[in-house]
Amino acid sequence: MLQYAFMQRAFIAGIIIAIIAPLIGNFIILKRFSQIGDTLSHSAILGVAIGLLIGFNPLFGALLSTILFAILLERIRKGFKGFAEISLSIITMASLGLSAIIFSRLKSSANVMNYLFGSIVAISKSDIYIILSIAIPTIFITYLLKKELLYICFDEDGAYVSGVNVKLLNLILNILVALVVGISIRIVGGFLISALLVVPGAIAMKLATNFNRLQILSIIISIFAVISGIILSFYFNISPGGSIVIVFTILFVLAEFLKKRV
Repeated sequence: MLQYAFMQRAFIAGIIIAIIAPLIGNFIILKRFSQIGDTLSHSAILGVAIGLLIGFNPLFGALLSTILFAILLERIRKGFKGFAEISLSIITMASLGLSAIIFSRLKSSANVMNYLFGSIVAISKSDIYIILSIAIPTIFITYLLKKELLYICFDEDGAYVSGVNVKLLNLILNILVALVVGISIRIVGGFLISALLVVPGAIAMKLATNFNRLQILSIIISIFAVISGIILSFYFNISPGGSIVIVFTILFVLAEFLKKRV
């Protein structure tokens, strides 16, 4: 399996994404804004559609689209204070509508399926470099702003009163989520990215007792699920995104069982 260059790239990309996805995802879980991953994944699909239509690198298209919609999302959310889910619905609706129109103009569906559900053979060396160029700053920013991000997750109003730049931190968090979503689309696919952001943390929350343990455990769970999913995808010739989500589902059931037994 590892003698194939495409599998080597798949494992490298998968492990990197498996680290940074829960690292950022745990903050949006604590913020009770976990649906942002699903919303921005639809934005990523729109970016892919535009890229395929005009001959632009779809991964760059996904990144640009998710960043743009992440910024727009924060502006819309401000107009519906206390009703954040409305902003998510608006972005999702707009992204899906535009994606449907653009996909209807595409002649081939092969590439489309790769981006919707992931593909281990589609990852190139340039994709690895793009993923690394985003992963390293993401880890650094998350470490640097961990306390401030936790503050706005638990008490946004209190953080504002304390002088924390809540608006800027929310924007940074949204953009970080957007970047993770954009680079994950190759492995997991646009329809299943949100699982990579949310499910590792959801499983880890059943077992961890503090935030640091939550981060470590969710990353371990994420790496295990991604590696297992890629292996299953290779041997059974199935979607890596679907395989990863199935592994997550099994782990969630096991965590629930263990919690009841303890």
